[in-house]
Amino acid sequence: MNILVLRSNFQTDDFVEKEYATLFENLKSEFQADITILGDDETAVKQWKQCGIKPDFVMTATGGVEGLFKQIIGHIDGNINLIADGRNNSLAAALEILSYLSNEGRKGRIIHGSNAEIIAEIKGESKSLNGTRIGCFGEPSDWLIASGVDRDFVMKRFGIQVVDIDMQRLIKGIKAADQAEATTIAQDCMKRSKAIVEPTFADMLDAAKTYLAIKKICLEEQLTAMTIRCFDIVNACGTTSCLALALLNDEGIVAGCEGDMQTVITMVLAQRLCGKKAFMANPSTLTNEYSLLAHCTLPLTMCDEIVMRSHFESLKGVAIQGLLPTTDYTIMKWGGKRMEKFFVTEAKALPIDYSNHFCRTQIKLEVNLKDYLLNRSIGNHQVIIQGRHAETIRNFMKQIGCQEQ
Repeated sequence: MNILVLRSNFQTDDFVEKEYATLFENLKSEFQADITILGDDETAVKQWKQCGIKPDFVMTATGGVEGLFKQIIGHIDGNINLIADGRNNSLAAALEILSYLSNEGRKGRIIHGSNAEIIAEIKGESKSLNGTRIGCFGEPSDWLIASGVDRDFVMKRFGIQVVDIDMQRLIKGIKAADQAEATTIAQDCMKRSKAIVEPTFADMLDAAKTYLAIKKICLEEQLTAMTIRCFDIVNACGTTSCLALALLNDEGIVAGCEGDMQTVITMVLAQRLCGKKAFMANPSTLTNEYSLLAHCTLPLTMCDEIVMRSHFESLKGVAIQGLLPTTDYTIMKWGGKRMEKFFVTEAKALPIDYSNHFCRTQIKLEVNLKDYLLNRSIGNHQVIIQGRHAETIRNFMKQIGCQEQ
């Protein structure tokens, strides 16, 4: 986390360091914050601009820093998070800056209060995600050209650590998985299914081995979430990870497809903030009356019934055709390189006839997503959870200064 502290030329860096020593110590202790003090000095401002560090928070340590802020605003991305405890006319300066931002069409907010209140509010931003450890099994899929994140930023800001997992390690694990244990899992999944269409028992066995291998690595690496370059498994082992991801999600290890880091972070947020397991889906048909989304895996516990199918694109392995209840859902996506924007809405599911033109699990929602998805979409994949949670999500996003799409 980077914090830029602004002071007027009537004060010195030493004054600011002594005046706010306790707050700075707390910020460093709680968030490993890097703190830079900047005065209205032409050389210092030029050097700060050249360093290229984007602050997550701007603190007004004194009054009289409004002009300094105008000089640097062009080097700060997204919404502006201001910190002002009120001493030394700092709150007055922050209020003037907030009005200036509004006039300029920029969004901002002020974190104000005692040291403890400031720390608590900043901590509240990341409490839903702090300590998350996401395994990225292989590189993101080649078609995902807009779904990565700034790893250093999400670590400093939200406490999310990304761990790279070599796909060869997984492939070896699949081949070495215990046959008897895989047989038990395959048989259990077959018993839970309403029907088994394309997969043979050998396919179910391979899918179960993939689950065992991924779970073993998740436990070894202490992962709370994971995402995988799925088609590498199809090509190397002739199986899919769809069943594995479904079972892992049910067990509380958030699991996403295709190496899509923005989407798996959204899924983690859904779990932590709303207590819900999530369905990661592709938009497939958009009309003014409804939106159809589909994918080949989801938590089995989201479904009324499940059917074991082959993977839609490759026609190999095992995928899930989940029959979802016609109840209320929330559609959400949190994204951007620095997770700076979001979308959320609610809808009721409509009855749907299965189609062979889309991925195996399909959901038809009574909502028009055309404007959002066709004009300002945050990537391809969207996240769907049961229940109405838009207000909870929107309140959290406003707290952290995200822009609603």
